[in-house]
Formats: sequence, structure tokens, C-alpha cells
Amino acid sequence: MFPLSNWTEEDIWLYIQREDIPLVPLYFAKKRAVVVRGNQLIPVTEHTRVAKNEQVEEVMCRFRTLGCTPCTGAVRSSATSVDEIIEEMKTMKLSERSTRIIDHESKEAMEDKKRDGYF
Repeated sequence: MFPLSNWTEEDIWLYIQREDIPLVPLYFAKKRAVVVRGNQLIPVTEHTRVAKNEQVEEVMCRFRTLGCTPCTGAVRSSATSVDEIIEEMKTMKLSERSTRIIDHESKEAMEDKKRDGYF
């Protein structure tokens, strides 16, 4: 019914490598302007609200998942190629969903989203 739901993130990257699928540059690491909030790297755009006590930093990072700007965080990374991302996947301990800013709004964020029909 949902054949891709059993694939790991590494499986997806191996498929991308095998099929030589072109990707947008956001998946690859480079220095980007971010605000560090807890464990989150929030990309700084014209829509980002930077609090008075926050500093904008240039951090080598990439995006593991892409969504709208206000809800997608980055991860520290130096992976600039598909091969390097695959190597990085072998040591990743957190799910790609951990970078979804909207999942960290409250302790019940995921349940709230299910109830609101987000999923």
C-alpha cells in the first residue's frame, strides 16, 4: 500500500545515488545564516523572527528534509555530495523529522497536528 514507508533515509539516499537523481543545493552542506535555538538550527530569512537575545551565526549545515521556510531546520554537516551524505547517514542517531521546527512547538505538537488533520 505504501511501499516507500519502509525505506530508511539511507535507503532513499542510496536510491538517489544509484539513479543519479539531481537535487536542489539545500540538501548539501554550506555555510548558512542560522539562529541556534536549543538543538535547532533555524535558517535566517526575511520571515525569521530573531529574538533580542539571539545571534545570527554562519554555520556549515544542510537540510535533511525540505518544507516551508518557517518549519524546516538544518543540521550541522560538512556533507557536500551524495556519497558524503550516505556516509553521514551511517552515524545519524536522530530522525530526519527532528529538524521539523513545528514538531517542537510543544510536548503535544505531533498529537495536536494529528487532531488538526495535518497528517
